Amino acid sequence: MNYQVLPRLLLSLCLGAVTTSAALTAESAALTQIKQDGRIRMGMYLGFEGLSFIQKGKKVGLEVELAQLVCEELSKDLGREVQPEIVNQEWAQIIQELRNGKYHTAFSAVIPAQLYATFDVAYTRSYLDTGPVICCQEKDGGPGKAVTAKVASLADKRVVVINDPAVRRALRRCGVYVPADDGKTDLEHSFPKAATEAAVLDKAAGLIAVKELLQIDEMPVIYKMLAEGEVDAGVIDLGIIWWVANDSERWAARIYAFDKPIGPYIYSAVTRSEDADLSKLLDAAIGRAKASPRYQEILKRWHGGADPNWKLAAEAFFE
Repeated sequence: MNYQVLPRLLLSLCLGAVTTSAALTAESAALTQIKQDGRIRMGMYLGFEGLSFIQKGKKVGLEVELAQLVCEELSKDLGREVQPEIVNQEWAQIIQELRNGKYHTAFSAVIPAQLYATFDVAYTRSYLDTGPVICCQEKDGGPGKAVTAKVASLADKRVVVINDPAVRRALRRCGVYVPADDGKTDLEHSFPKAATEAAVLDKAAGLIAVKELLQIDEMPVIYKMLAEGEVDAGVIDLGIIWWVANDSERWAARIYAFDKPIGPYIYSAVTRSEDADLSKLLDAAIGRAKASPRYQEILKRWHGGADPNWKLAAEAFFE
């Protein structure tokens, strides 16, 4: 054995191990920038009245207040003050623009969905447990259309929803027949484990068939359709519709919302997968924020105090 080579070989191996270790623990560029600037850019759609919107020139709403609370907790872990910098973004592109680097995290009613997997993103624990509720035009303080809080009442009705794969999936899980959104038939979405075509068709007999499902990108358009009775019903997140139907000067006497979700939703903060360190820090900050008395105060103000506490992780919405 060449004993003169051995020390150099050992040194090389040690240096390689150090380099590998450093690579594994290297801080993401996103987290470095947040520390330097004292700001975290948070993508939000400021058209969700009650959730995130502009009122009298100020950004307000449930998510706006939660973002501030989460950033206060994040500041503790980073050892310096970090303020949220809200970046207004059309909701239909909220994940695409996260991927493009427009902001560090999407914090805007994002329900985990398998269709987002193509963007290579990561989800935190939920910062809000909510769910879709049925709503409609209001008449004399009650529902002005022949619908109830139960999903079966949507049969043969014109129904409006926001254009979101998670909403369509929630309706399917509740037994509503919904058009496919990625090339598969609706039956394949609703019953992916059916062994035979006959079994699928047999199960399909029990589906609730709406007359028409209108999928709209802009919430103000949806509010107008509901308030003016252009549709029989809407299925909208409680986190979005509660304030609109109860406290909005423009809509409160015109839109009626039931307060019992037809199924579970969670909203998660979303980061790019390469920013795993940021995702982990946000996850911890959200956990502490939800344990804060201020969290319950925010829910009472904007969510009717409802906290279903579904105890669901993002993975539950990928099935």
